[in-house]
Amino acid sequence: MAPNPDMLLRQGQACVNAGDHAGAIDIYTRFLRSAPSHPSRLGISIRVGQLMMLAGRHTKSVAHLKKVVDRNTRDTDAIYALAQAQAFASMLADATATVERLLAIDPDHAEGIARRATLLNYIGRAEEGGAVLDEAAARGIRHWSIELALAGLAPGLGRMEESVDRMRAMVDAGGLDKQEHAELLFNTGYLLDKLGRYDEAWESVTRGNALEPGAWDAGAFTAYIDGLIQTQTPGALRALPEPMDRASDVVLILGSPRSGTTLLEQIIASHPQAATAGELSALHDALLGLTGAPGGAVEDPRRVRPADMIKASGAYLSELRARAGKATRRIDKSPPNWQLLGTGSRVLPEARAIFSERDPRDTAISCVFRHFLTGNHFTKRLDWLGVYLAGKQRLVRHWERVLPEAAPGLRFTRAVYENVVASPEPEARRLVEFAGLEWDDACLRFGQTKKIVTTLNADQTGKGVYTGSAQRWRRYEKHLEPLLGAMGDEAPTD
Repeated sequence: MAPNPDMLLRQGQACVNAGDHAGAIDIYTRFLRSAPSHPSRLGISIRVGQLMMLAGRHTKSVAHLKKVVDRNTRDTDAIYALAQAQAFASMLADATATVERLLAIDPDHAEGIARRATLLNYIGRAEEGGAVLDEAAARGIRHWSIELALAGLAPGLGRMEESVDRMRAMVDAGGLDKQEHAELLFNTGYLLDKLGRYDEAWESVTRGNALEPGAWDAGAFTAYIDGLIQTQTPGALRALPEPMDRASDVVLILGSPRSGTTLLEQIIASHPQAATAGELSALHDALLGLTGAPGGAVEDPRRVRPADMIKASGAYLSELRARAGKATRRIDKSPPNWQLLGTGSRVLPEARAIFSERDPRDTAISCVFRHFLTGNHFTKRLDWLGVYLAGKQRLVRHWERVLPEAAPGLRFTRAVYENVVASPEPEARRLVEFAGLEWDDACLRFGQTKKIVTTLNADQTGKGVYTGSAQRWRRYEKHLEPLLGAMGDEAPTD
C-alpha cells in the first residue's frame, strides 16, 4: 500500500522538531516520490534542501535546490534557499548571482537584501553592503534579517552601538519565532563583547542558547569515543584493504568548532597550488556507506571488500576534486573529521591531516557565542562542551599512537592556534611544508586573496591572522566551572 502523504508530512515534521535532520530528509524524500501533485510539494522540496544544508550536506543541498529552481524559475522562496545554500557552501560568486536574480524578481525581498549586503561584506565591500541596507531602510523595509546583516557590518562601519540598540528594540517588540529571536540575541552578544560590555554579552548569548536548547547525549558520546579507541586498533585497521588511489593530494583540516580550522584553511588555500572544497560531509558519507557505523568503525575488517573500499574512496575523492578544482593540494576543512581518522586513514592512505588545537576554554567561549545552524548541539551547554572537548582530546591522542603503525603513509600533525597567532610566519611555513608545497608569500596574505569562507565573522575578513580571540576566556572565567568540571582530568590546569 502506498504511504499516506499527510502521514509522511506529520512524521517529517516530528523529525524536524526533534532535530533529526537526516530522518526528516528521508521521510520528506519518500513524500516527494509518492505525492507528485500534492499542494505542499514545492514547499517540501525547498525544505529538503534547507535540511540538507542544516545537516552539513552543502554540496547535495545546492544540487537539490538547483533542480527545484529549474522547475520553479520565479519562485522567490526557492531562489533564496538556493542562494543561502550556496553561501553556506562558500560558493560566494554563485550565491551573489542567485541573489541578484532574486532581487530582479522582487526588489523588496528583505532576506535577499540582507544576503546581498552580507556577501558584499565577505568580499571586502562593506561600505556598499551598508548602503544596500540603508537604502532598504529608507524604503521602509523592516525585517530581522536586515538587522543581522547590519550587525555583521557594524564593527567595520563604526555602527556597533546603533546595531545593538536596533536589535534590542526588535527583540522587545516581539513577534519573532525562536530562531529569529535567538539570532538577534547571539548577534547582540557578539557586538556587546566587542564593545567590552561582557556581563551584558554573556546574558544575551545565554538567553539565546536557552531558546534552542537542543538535545545531546553526553553519555552516548563518551561511549562512542570509548568504542572507537577499543576497536580502531593497528591490527584492525591494517586488515582493511586499501584503494588504488592514494589520495596524496588531500589535506584534511580537523578540530573542534571554533578551534582555528578556518585560519589554517585560509593560510594553505592561499597557496597558488592549493584549493579548498570548504566543509564537506563526503568523508562521513563514504565511511557510513562502507561500514554502516558512525565514525566508520569496523567490527569485522574481513567484511570490507576491496571493491567496497574503492567505491568509498572514489565517492569521497570525486566530490572533493569537483569542489576544489584543479590543484596540487585539495583541502577538506571539516572539523568533525577528527572522529574518522581510523578507517579514514585506510580510505585515504597518503592524505595529510592537520589537527587544529586551541585552549579548550577559548574554544568553549567561542562556541557559546556562536549560533550554529548545522547541528553542534553540544555547544548549548558548558558541561556538554566539556564532555565533547575531553573526548576529542582522548581520541586524538589515540590516533597519534595508532596511525604511525596502522597507516604509515598518512601524515598527521597538530597546529596550535595560539602559536599560529603569535608566530604566523614560521607556523605557516611549517604547515605549507607539511602539505607538501614550496613556500609562497601569498600564504601570509590570505586576507587579500578573496578566498573567503563563511565561518569567519564578517569583520575578520581581509585581516589576515586574527589575534583578538586569544585568552578571551579570561573575560568570562567566572562562568567556566561547568566546562572544567565536565572535562575532568582533561581540563587545563594553568
